Amino acid sequence: MTTAPQTPTTAEQQAALLARLDDLEPGKPHRRLMVMGGLGYTFDSFDGQLMGYALSALIVIWAIPAEVSGWLLSSIFFGYLVGALVAGVLADRFGRKRLMLTSLLIFSLCSLLMGTATTVPELFIWRALAGIGIGAETALIAPYISEFLPAKARGTFVARTVGFLAFGYILAGVIAPIVISPNPEIGWRIAAVVAALPVVLLLWWRRRLPESPRFLLTRGRIDEATAVVEDFERRSGLDPAEHAAAVAARRASATGSEQQATAAADPAASPAGPGGDPSAAGAAGAAAPDGAEPGGQGRSKLLAPLAGLWRGRLARTTIVIWVLWFILTGVNYGFASWLPALLITAKGFTLTGSFLFALVTALAQLPGYYVASLLIDRMERKWLLAIYAAGGTVSAVIVALAGSPSVLLLGCALLAAFTNGAAAVYYTYTAELYPTAVRATGVGVASAVGRIGAISAPIAIGYLYASIGFANVFLCLVAALVLAVVVVVVFGERTSGRRLNEEVPSGS
Repeated sequence: MTTAPQTPTTAEQQAALLARLDDLEPGKPHRRLMVMGGLGYTFDSFDGQLMGYALSALIVIWAIPAEVSGWLLSSIFFGYLVGALVAGVLADRFGRKRLMLTSLLIFSLCSLLMGTATTVPELFIWRALAGIGIGAETALIAPYISEFLPAKARGTFVARTVGFLAFGYILAGVIAPIVISPNPEIGWRIAAVVAALPVVLLLWWRRRLPESPRFLLTRGRIDEATAVVEDFERRSGLDPAEHAAAVAARRASATGSEQQATAAADPAASPAGPGGDPSAAGAAGAAAPDGAEPGGQGRSKLLAPLAGLWRGRLARTTIVIWVLWFILTGVNYGFASWLPALLITAKGFTLTGSFLFALVTALAQLPGYYVASLLIDRMERKWLLAIYAAGGTVSAVIVALAGSPSVLLLGCALLAAFTNGAAAVYYTYTAELYPTAVRATGVGVASAVGRIGAISAPIAIGYLYASIGFANVFLCLVAALVLAVVVVVVFGERTSGRRLNEEVPSGS
């Protein structure tokens, strides 16, 4: 009597598909994603820095008080906060690609409209609305890229993608003296147009990007996810059928070895997932997040992923990540936003001189990102993050105590290298700590918390500078960075070499 072949369960199909995705060597399709995502970061930092220069010029030209200036410089971060928070939740519900394209469109339109502003309130409003778009975009890139990459190369690729931020800062440092300095009253309006146009091109380039197969699986869209994985296999030089068979054979061999080991240790033990494949259990958890039915037919609430961030062990993870993002993002953006204005008002620099000083500081970010990308897959993420935060602490001390322009430049360059290089680590680190069903929400909300820091820091620096002076402002940054070091060393989890988690804890 012939036994009919068993049809694989949905969980087994999903586990097999994820295994094929994780087995791919990073190649041409992964590099394309890195470039497309990296350009988003480039235009984010380009806009933020270029318009920071423009607003710094307006602060001087319009004689805006320091207290008001802090609010103006923070305007985009209010938008970042809303964009990052909303995008993460919506992307876990409707998909990464759709939200990424929509956010770029919002940013480009509002940035162009900002160039028409004639008052400080108008500037604040358009800048904040543009921030919604770019905040959503930057919150989604890291989780999107990470969901295509194998564990052995994820850190390097995500770090290099985040490293594209440096190119935007450098480009802004080159453009600002050319566009803004000759005629600041008109130049800042031209800068707003210059910042928006490249984003329109990026929208066109990204129209054919694939949706994340991990997201598609959480919605039960197995055929679409399979098509994406097979396309990656073909563009990696592999035959999908042959690769699927080879991966299945390796998984069967590994599962058999695990079952033998488990049976020897505990004969009553049973495999974790259907068909004896432990990874299938994780895939099953990914298929129906938070009570949703496969295919997205369930009635799960839109905000359900937010509740997932506080389930079981994820609650502690969320608190640690929020503290790190708040401090590191706040110090980074507070420093970058105020640097040109502080150099003019506190150190007597000319407008052009402050721009050139900031350009040299931006160039220092490149080695910060590069070293992070070299080390991130060679050492534990939490320790690398602690090293970068400690380096930023020492750098802020140098800036606070600098007695000459050369020492000041050294301190600012080191501070930029360490605080920006740390971003390459904590974007990767955060995406790895959350399961697929809530990953975009986890990174998005963490980014939103970081934007709260980015909002608070320029405003606080404005008030602090008016009352305690330049040196003491940077000593306050030192205290914040010390706290970040302590938090990551004591409470940070280990993630290096770990496969992306697919299950939301069931505990409350």
